[in-house]
Amino acid sequence: MQTDADQQWSAVKKFFFRFACIYIPIYIFSDAFPFIAGFNQIGQMLNSVGVWVGTEVLGIEAPINTSFTGSGDRTIDYINLLVFNTLALFGSIVWTIADRNHSHYENAVYWICLLVRYYLFAVLFLYGIVKVIKTQFPFPELWRFLQPLGDVSPMGLAWTYIGFSTSYTFFAGVMEIIPALLLLFRKTTSLGALISVGVMTHVVVMNFSYDIPVKLFSIHIVLFSLFLLAFDARRILNVFILNKTADAVDYKPLFVKKRLQYGVVLFKGLFIASIIIPNILNTWGRYQQMEGRAENVPLYGIWKVEEFIENGESIPPLITVRERWHYLIFEHPGRAVLIRTNQDRDHFSAQVDTTGQTIVLSRLNSSMVFSYEKKDSVLVLSGDHGSESHSITLHYFGMENFRLIDRGFNWINEFPYNR
Repeated sequence: MQTDADQQWSAVKKFFFRFACIYIPIYIFSDAFPFIAGFNQIGQMLNSVGVWVGTEVLGIEAPINTSFTGSGDRTIDYINLLVFNTLALFGSIVWTIADRNHSHYENAVYWICLLVRYYLFAVLFLYGIVKVIKTQFPFPELWRFLQPLGDVSPMGLAWTYIGFSTSYTFFAGVMEIIPALLLLFRKTTSLGALISVGVMTHVVVMNFSYDIPVKLFSIHIVLFSLFLLAFDARRILNVFILNKTADAVDYKPLFVKKRLQYGVVLFKGLFIASIIIPNILNTWGRYQQMEGRAENVPLYGIWKVEEFIENGESIPPLITVRERWHYLIFEHPGRAVLIRTNQDRDHFSAQVDTTGQTIVLSRLNSSMVFSYEKKDSVLVLSGDHGSESHSITLHYFGMENFRLIDRGFNWINEFPYNR
């Protein structure tokens, strides 16, 4: 990363730099470092400002949600975007008027780039490790295999196709961790930022193409990476476009005294460890829980209904009969998914007592209690529910019955297998 401290910055360059110096910290400290204690209060305060702007200035009548939902494209996020840009623009104008004679901001360049580098490192490493240790995109849930393709949301489709392939997910994670690590060092910052732009531009396109609600967040990652590259733009242009020699950059230590230099190294090491170690441990713990479901969930798997008897009468598997069950799925502890013959899907709380051989399926304010018998791959449920009695016979439906699983990987393909 190179700066031109020996040159007079243009008025436009100084203005945009001032804007960045205000906007970037506001954005990062608002909610981008939630894993550092204290910064979440800053985010809550700015959200309060956003709610006031939304209701009093923009005239939004509907309640503005500020709670965490997993989406980064909420109404409050767009309002905050307006607020942050307004604050940065106003602050830049005041700064420009008050500091018209400054020729450049080389010292400020170091500190703002340091903040951006460490922020990008934390974000890219976090999103990379949850792909390498497969938790962000887990293997598709069992009910997904029974869902008609046309009923899948765009985001659900993206999560399914990425999560299906462990190798693709691992590769995507590695490609985020590599720039994260490169951004930790000044000499490799431009290379890390270049890789980050390429990787995260793909993420941005995916978010827009599949309506994944982290569009604003991913755009910021790309823009922050481009911000780092801007200070090395001349050298990059010379090397990749103009075929000219790029002068080497003399990276001087931040402090002259050795004691202070050691302090910087210690702080850097502690910060890196505070990001890497907890994220690896937490992600690995979640991964082990996910991988152990088959052993920890009684009756784990997909059970296909072969016979459904209600009040002594066998109900045929017609798509017009909603009451008739088609599949019963046990995959997560304390949960079950029921798919009916008309493709309706109901999610239940499930309590399976393997000692008393009973199953309690609860949803909203109602419950169904069944006694069950399991022999090999056959499961028989029976129970009375009000004026209705049920006897349901199910067979275990193995994953090998799905072409998506059975096809596997093939080095040699005489013809494309596109079914």
